[in-house]
Amino acid sequence: MIAAVVIASGFSTRMGRSKLDLELGGESFLARAIRAASLADGVERCLVVVRPGDEDKLVAFVPGLGSAALNPRSAPPGTSVDNMGAAPIVGVLNPHAHEGQSASIRLAVAELNADPEIEAVIFSVVDQPFLTSSVFETLVGAWHASTDSICVSSYAGQRGNPALFPRRFFGELLDLTGDVGGRDVIRRHPEAVHEVAMPNANAGRDVDTWEDYLEAQRQLAG
Repeated sequence: MIAAVVIASGFSTRMGRSKLDLELGGESFLARAIRAASLADGVERCLVVVRPGDEDKLVAFVPGLGSAALNPRSAPPGTSVDNMGAAPIVGVLNPHAHEGQSASIRLAVAELNADPEIEAVIFSVVDQPFLTSSVFETLVGAWHASTDSICVSSYAGQRGNPALFPRRFFGELLDLTGDVGGRDVIRRHPEAVHEVAMPNANAGRDVDTWEDYLEAQRQLAG
């Protein structure tokens, strides 16, 4: 079983405001990220890691994707987790977001590690609004061809997100500290890395600043 994790607990310091609420094509960045991950063939579970105070943003649109299950730790007051069904989307609250991206990774991997059926995890981010399910599906296909490999998305020759890590790397992901992501694990294991070329380079486009956001809007409109 392959799980996807959408890391949505950053502070968006370069943007100057939360990226979760930014819209493109009438849909928030958060919604676009979750749809891309959760609707991909081969992804059987989707965790979305958010900061305290952002739970309502998750609840607001997850029901539109079908029945959804919120982790009890992140369910806002008055939300009945038991009655929300058992779909593969789970919201996870990260009270240690100030520690950097590693805190989100540790939290997600700890939860997935408890399930022996999880064979690999794909980490994704919110600030790639052009990301589509096909990127996740391409990573899944590459991993099935080489199940010991770390499969890293490549856009026009440049590595980016998402990236897939087999279960054998969960221990190292749990040991990450500071504002680092899976790149530290990738650097330590160059022999295990499989770069997976994506046909649409624009899918890996990051939106880090307001200027990036305006350009993304222009591109979609054009």
